[in-house]
Amino acid sequence: MRITLRACGAIAMATILYVGARSAWADEPPAAGGTAAAPAANAPPPDPTRGKWDSFLDPLRDFEDDYVVATQKSFEDATGIHIGAGIQEAWSWSFNTPPNQTRLIYDNFLTQNSWIPEIGQVRATRPGEGWFVPGFGLTLTAGQTAPRIKSDWNGDGQINVGDTFEKNSFDVEEAYLTWTVPDDSPVLKGLSIKGGKFVTLLGAEVIEPWSNFNMSRSFLFSFAIPFTNTGALVTYPITDKLSITGGPVMGWDQVPNIGGVTGMGNITWTATDQITLAANGIYGPNQPANLTNKRGVLDLVATIKPTEQLTLLLNYDWGKEDKAGLNGQNAIWQGFAMVANYNFTDRFSAAGRWEFFNDFSGARTGVSQRLWEATADIKYLITQHLYVQGEFRGDVSNQKPFQMNATGFAGDNEVVSMNLTYLFL
Repeated sequence: MRITLRACGAIAMATILYVGARSAWADEPPAAGGTAAAPAANAPPPDPTRGKWDSFLDPLRDFEDDYVVATQKSFEDATGIHIGAGIQEAWSWSFNTPPNQTRLIYDNFLTQNSWIPEIGQVRATRPGEGWFVPGFGLTLTAGQTAPRIKSDWNGDGQINVGDTFEKNSFDVEEAYLTWTVPDDSPVLKGLSIKGGKFVTLLGAEVIEPWSNFNMSRSFLFSFAIPFTNTGALVTYPITDKLSITGGPVMGWDQVPNIGGVTGMGNITWTATDQITLAANGIYGPNQPANLTNKRGVLDLVATIKPTEQLTLLLNYDWGKEDKAGLNGQNAIWQGFAMVANYNFTDRFSAAGRWEFFNDFSGARTGVSQRLWEATADIKYLITQHLYVQGEFRGDVSNQKPFQMNATGFAGDNEVVSMNLTYLFL
């Protein structure tokens, strides 16, 4: 039965790939000798989805540009505040066939056979002005993603316990103020300060699915690092290629202070136009009952663009926490992920991810195990703001942590997923 289901999943992905490729070929530019109008000075980039085989959708594109985007721009011109929004409807099917609506915890942001919106988000940002007017950022997230990125809001050191807000499908993902040294300052130009709740510095992926190459998230993103931090950060560009960021935060996914302060920092080096290297770190107490026990992670990220069409992401994490193992021992975890994304055209792209994650003491997943996964995605732009994406993912463990049917467990898990996403960022 599982072999049949896997075959059906492979056929479905192959069909999506064939249709996407046919569409990509249809979108190829005219042969040499054709003419194209030169863009006007200071004009926005041309819409890559116009004038193609699906020109019958141009009225929708006109509506997006003339009403939604125009309203965004008018509001920003009047207030200085940029409003962005996005929504994703996603569906996933695990061939282990757990009950419908089951959270696929090792895929973290996927749910078995559910059509509930995966994420809906509104974001408002405004830069600071001069010496005395700070900027701000506010990100409100709803849907199935929200309870999975929750922070501890009541200070008990746990999430989903004792506080209704920690259980619902709404989250204040970010709420912060910013201040930047004005350009007319004689010193420290470019220095900026951020204070409040914000997404973590660590990792090669982010919470918003539309900002990642793959639909699902890696083990590293789900288990090796925090989602958000609360505190203050200072960023300073030492040169035009080297910048540093650092400051105190309240631990991992922690809003109120539990009695200790954690340090977090980043150094980013833009070596060339094709290579960017980043080193991130976080260290401090995360156990309210014992603040002498510390948790720390070293996170290394490389972004490489060998060609204009190809992007590679490399991510390594090493973490340790005192007395956090299943048997009370010191816990260590580490992993490596590699992502490759290739843009065949301005509308059609494919991405792959491979990774391993070793949770030696079970502190991060609840099982002492080694995990591997391989993921393949294809993505197609319907309009500049609307895209469809398909994914096939296979997870393997040296234990049996994946839910099988209603009560069993398995050592592997294959998942096919798809989503429709609408964005105005």
